Amino acid sequence: METNPLLEPLSLLLNEPGQEYSEQSLIKHLVAQELLPGNYGSNSLLLFQTHFALFNALYLWRDELHGQGLDLDIGLLDVKVRALEQATGQAVAGTRESKLREYYLNWSHFHVATEQSVEDLLNDFWQQVAAKPVNSGEREQALRVLSLTAPVTIAEVKQRYRRLAMAQHPDRGGDTEQLQEINWAMAVLRRGVASDGFV
Repeated sequence: METNPLLEPLSLLLNEPGQEYSEQSLIKHLVAQELLPGNYGSNSLLLFQTHFALFNALYLWRDELHGQGLDLDIGLLDVKVRALEQATGQAVAGTRESKLREYYLNWSHFHVATEQSVEDLLNDFWQQVAAKPVNSGEREQALRVLSLTAPVTIAEVKQRYRRLAMAQHPDRGGDTEQLQEINWAMAVLRRGVASDGFV
């Protein structure tokens, strides 16, 4: 079994109820400690490997926290430490949670990944996202990310998205974390377009 050098620093960050981090903030902590490459977002394969190594360590730490009566909610947007009996929230539950844990604890997924396999994985993910209905909380958060207020047309959303995405592109000195948020917001609002063209 491979050891994960991210486990110890993460255990220092996430060890008491109430602690909460986004995936990007955890990555920034680890980059600052030179445990992850600073150019982790430069291509899809490196981004996948960074994400995989982080989540492998999170699931390992979650197992250790259970022995302390704590749980780690490993959500899609954030990671939270909670008392074990309170662990619900954004953590993916049931069978899907078990499958995610099994996936991230198997290093073979890390080693066999290629640019093409990662692109295929991302395409599959976005197809699944596109099939899910948008709830009001997601819609409001997405509008805030793009600094828009309802009602707004999808044409206005696309125009704002293009401007913000260009400004935050890493090749232009932008911020990778903000670009990912902008991409997420665009994906959410694209899914929520009504028949009259408003979101």
